[in-house]
Amino acid sequence: MKTFICAASIATLTATTTLAGGMAPAIEMEPVEVVEETGGSSANLIVPLILIALIAAASSSSDSGLPPAASDMRLKDNITPVGTAANGLPLYQFTYRGSDIVFEGVMAQDVLSHRPEAVTTLPGGVMAVDYGLLGIEMKRVN
Repeated sequence: MKTFICAASIATLTATTTLAGGMAPAIEMEPVEVVEETGGSSANLIVPLILIALIAAASSSSDSGLPPAASDMRLKDNITPVGTAANGLPLYQFTYRGSDIVFEGVMAQDVLSHRPEAVTTLPGGVMAVDYGLLGIEMKRVN
């Protein structure tokens, strides 16, 4: 079976999640044919799912003016607690699956119990967080 998805580079991930303000620049992409392989695992779909979630998040914005950032713990690896934000949410350092770029921020699953209005569910059930509504920023560590 063949499926079509939009492909983008890890640079899109970095640019979208580290915006200090305003809207993400428009990104034009061509559909890319992806052929499912027999015996493959669902792990092969993680990076495309992250990119799709970030592109979808960049195309919407909230009252804060910042696009939501894909913050679902299912998209992250190397999750390490590093402290607590001023609003009481736990802060973590993490990498997105398939990337070695380290970020510091929150997990959408934690935000649901603190400020559910700051969580958006994107296509495929991936959750994104509107950091502007939380009064904090997601930061790139390296």
